[in-house]
Amino acid sequence: MEKDSALYQLMDTRMNGVMNGIVSGDGEYQAILRESDIYSGELDRMDLSKEIRLLIDRYVSEQNALGSRYGMLAYLLGFSDCKAMFLGKCLPTDAKEMNTEL
Repeated sequence: MEKDSALYQLMDTRMNGVMNGIVSGDGEYQAILRESDIYSGELDRMDLSKEIRLLIDRYVSEQNALGSRYGMLAYLLGFSDCKAMFLGKCLPTDAKEMNTEL
């Protein structure tokens, strides 16, 4: 699926706009955020060197990017499945077939 498609534009609007309001009111998300803040404080108190903190930051950033991309792809897959169902198409069950749907 091309990044300028209507589905990508919808995902961008929903993920970057509407999701901010949803996560601010989601208790589980807020609990995870508070727990993350605790770990951040512990790292601050460790007085690590700049190089080690940068390495940790880069690692965490890449892990966050993976999770974010996974969520976006899951969102797109769900919409692709819905579209196929509404159009009366049979959904693919083979992983190779599924990869071509997005």
